[in-house]
Amino acid sequence: MRGYEVRIRDRVQETLSAHWNELVSLSPGLGFSCLARYVAQGKGILQPHHLLDELDNVVGQDEAMQNLKDGPFSQILKSAQEAIVLPPFVAIAIRPRPGVWEYARVNVYELSVDQLSVAEYLCFKEELVDGQYNENYVLELDFEPFNATF
Repeated sequence: MRGYEVRIRDRVQETLSAHWNELVSLSPGLGFSCLARYVAQGKGILQPHHLLDELDNVVGQDEAMQNLKDGPFSQILKSAQEAIVLPPFVAIAIRPRPGVWEYARVNVYELSVDQLSVAEYLCFKEELVDGQYNENYVLELDFEPFNATF
């Protein structure tokens, strides 16, 4: 499982690196990427259709941008269940297949990617709602013992 998690993070990072020029030139004069447009809208929670609609708006009819829309970046956004925006970060909950969830946080200004654990993602979400994260009151459930085969 851990190897798969690293691959999601690496896929996001490789996509951002491979399409650096397209991402920083998506909004002429502003240097905003698709993800930076989410941040420009302010903090909040974005649903999957918001993520894909913004990608469609950014790519538009530009032939040079179609490889971004048809590539791994688009596949990751299609697997996204939600995104949490807390400038300058966009944290994305990715569900690549049933029963598998991955969490990644992108710094939109540096285009750097961090893998998040479930707890870190939920803390990020809590910070959005409450304006702060209180480490003393985190509910964490461990369902791993129920996965054991008998």
